[in-house]
Amino acid sequence: MQIEDENHCVVTKSSDDCNEEAENANQDSHHDTEGNRMIYTVTEIPPWHLCIFLGIQHYLTALGSNLSIPLILSKELCLMHDPVTQSHLISTTFFVSGICTIIQVTFGVRLPIVQGSTASFLTPALTMLSLPKWKCPAWTQNSSQVNTTSLEFKEVWQSRIREIQGAIIIASCFQILMGFSGLIGFLMRFIGPLTIAPTICLISLPLFNSAGKDAGSHWGISAL
Repeated sequence: MQIEDENHCVVTKSSDDCNEEAENANQDSHHDTEGNRMIYTVTEIPPWHLCIFLGIQHYLTALGSNLSIPLILSKELCLMHDPVTQSHLISTTFFVSGICTIIQVTFGVRLPIVQGSTASFLTPALTMLSLPKWKCPAWTQNSSQVNTTSLEFKEVWQSRIREIQGAIIIASCFQILMGFSGLIGFLMRFIGPLTIAPTICLISLPLFNSAGKDAGSHWGISAL
């Protein structure tokens, strides 16, 4: 077999050499395919016992946010001395997260996800609750003066959570309109890692103050 090298000289190769090179090329392509192959593709279904294990693993990643967000909000809702209502907020978060997850994996995107709470609304919610109108009354800071069963105390935290709920409903309607209008497809031309990464940082950095105070109370439990 005659081929031209880089200097345009004619080189003669035997058929055995050509066969050997072709075999090596096939092996290299096979190794590349095996190395880049996903364990499971989109249409494949893992074994049921592996699905249970991966589901538990995925849920544990969402456990922290579902647990921490109600605890962070509870202080701004004047519930720092009402652990019963705090537990109700946490239970409600887990319950609604489960319902939304079932709806998403059954009728929605149908992807293996946990539809949990998000920290993206925490920064505007904490900012809104820091306004003078929503500052917690001084008597709610004293555990001896807090009567968790009184109507006055219930109105204090319920009025604040209604304000947050209303703001989230309005923001959700805005997201729905953006999705139906097709504006997201247009904006994706300009949205990339350079815009997403700073946005996530701007959302997370203001939460360091609240997270640091809670973690500093017991670094051992926080590290665990």
